[in-house]
Amino acid sequence: MILATTDDSTRGDPGTLPIFIPRAHQEAARDAILDARRVGKPGFLLGDLTGLGKTLSAWLAILAMPETDVLVVCPKGAIPQWRRTIARTPRPAGIAEKRVTILNFERTKSLMAPPTASKRRSVRAKNNELARHGALKARWPVVVVDESHRIRNPSSQQGLVCRQVAAAADFTIYMSATAGQSPFELSYLGKLLAFATGGATGDMDEFRALMKRLRIGRSKGRWKNWSWEPNEDDRATMSALLYKGPDAIGLRRRPEDIAGWPEVQRELASTALDAAGERLYDATWREFRRELGLAGGSTRKPAGWAADLRFRQKASLIRISGTADFVDDLLANDQQVAVSVAFLETSAMLSEKLSGRGWAVGEINGRQSGEANEAVRIAFQTGRLDAVVFTVSESISLHQGEMPGGERERSLVIHDMRHSAIQTQQIE
Repeated sequence: MILATTDDSTRGDPGTLPIFIPRAHQEAARDAILDARRVGKPGFLLGDLTGLGKTLSAWLAILAMPETDVLVVCPKGAIPQWRRTIARTPRPAGIAEKRVTILNFERTKSLMAPPTASKRRSVRAKNNELARHGALKARWPVVVVDESHRIRNPSSQQGLVCRQVAAAADFTIYMSATAGQSPFELSYLGKLLAFATGGATGDMDEFRALMKRLRIGRSKGRWKNWSWEPNEDDRATMSALLYKGPDAIGLRRRPEDIAGWPEVQRELASTALDAAGERLYDATWREFRRELGLAGGSTRKPAGWAADLRFRQKASLIRISGTADFVDDLLANDQQVAVSVAFLETSAMLSEKLSGRGWAVGEINGRQSGEANEAVRIAFQTGRLDAVVFTVSESISLHQGEMPGGERERSLVIHDMRHSAIQTQQIE
């Protein structure tokens, strides 16, 4: 098996790794993808919620396809997971090897050749021109877009390139537990929706016409000015098109839909501030940081987004002790705990506090290399760490039972709530 990637340093020796054995629901997803291919659909949307193993489901389907060349576009953090899945999944007898190219979204412009006569000067203008008017250097018959919600903006450079790559493919698998927050964010699925609704090209004009025909929102002018008010009728219409109708373009399942899979239990837990905490909360930003032993802190009064961000960071830092106590109780009950935070300072302080209580704790964040983050993740998944504190909000698998040694009961603590529904769903 040939694996062409942006970074070969995290590849393991397949001969020393345990084999991935698909579960029944992953085989069902494989069959659904292959059925879509068999009836001539241009692609498939795999929308299972996080933790159900979409990567293996998609790879099982790809293994059963006759094509040799495959392109996988995914976040950088998902590259190790794809490598492991490819290396650890047995290739059925009689199936040819696959040549797989794995590329993170930030590198997708490298797939394009620039226009021959360009007068653009700035880097941004050149990149925009490359994404809009460049030509593909190569064509892949099978394409996977992992975390496909990344390309929901039809004007973004990554979105423009990925749509060209998908348009040139024979079959495209889109993978996301959070395909979009509104119907208008699903234009990247236009080709699939066109097949399901009797359309032709699935381009933006046709997608706009489909939204008007379905009487969904207001789709006039430029895409960024389109508007939609959430309502149950539109949700039911889109749910039928995407997952539930006779001509649905994809499949979406929740943990509770899978036989034998534990249902996710959610519980809101507030943190009460004592008198010292309330005084600290009301302190100026500089005084607040000085009390916590942190450097810096502007004395200027923030406004707008800056004020909102400062409020969220202050609330995050001031609740560290409460979260540490809560996590400590879970760990004392022989659980493993993954803690999601939004700020690096929170991550460092919370990790230090838990480590000081005798627990084995690791961090996963943007300060560390991909290799270091993956080493921490594997240590947690194999039971060598009691807790992990992470800032990333997609393409991270911290679910129980993925690897030998990771059978302990597990809890996720979201220390910092996210403003984005997509981020919150991805964290879970």
